[in-house]
Amino acid sequence: MKNSYVVNFREIMITVILAVLCGFIYIAWAPLYGVMDGIYPGLGEIVYGTWFIAGVLAAYIVQKPGVAFIAEVAAASGEFIMGGPYGLSTLLYGVAQGAATELVFALFRYRNFHVSTLMIGAAAAALASLGYDALTGGLAELSTAPMLMKIIIRTVSGAILGGLLAKIIVDALAKTGALNNYAIIRKKMEKPF
Repeated sequence: MKNSYVVNFREIMITVILAVLCGFIYIAWAPLYGVMDGIYPGLGEIVYGTWFIAGVLAAYIVQKPGVAFIAEVAAASGEFIMGGPYGLSTLLYGVAQGAATELVFALFRYRNFHVSTLMIGAAAAALASLGYDALTGGLAELSTAPMLMKIIIRTVSGAILGGLLAKIIVDALAKTGALNNYAIIRKKMEKPF
């Protein structure tokens, strides 16, 4: 019996391609975050959720262990290699975010990819990024109200831009037939009427 959790070459390729595309998006997105945060400290958190989309996109399509982690780390690596503004810390964020997203899908045994699960996965990545911020001093310098605002807004942004938006994008791609050879479509076709 073939192990359905083994990631094949085609699945690795779509994971890496999506991750590289996300790396480009992350670099393009960074100035928007900077401008918004410059207007009012903490305002950039509204768009921060975009940095959590790679793992959710790939996991929703492939639906196998390790894919969310690989996608987040590959996207962070791509962002770093392409000269992203956050330097080496980008890789550490990618590891933390990928591990958190992966943990959510593992808790559901890679069987539940409902929109709520996708949103929880991205929100978990947001919380992991906040954990890294806490370790590096980014949160400790804030007073209680701004800290809570940052935590809430980033987590909600993650759920919406990293989770809900990922679902919308993948479902739109699925309608074109581009994902017919991936788990997202195969599992829908296997379900009895």
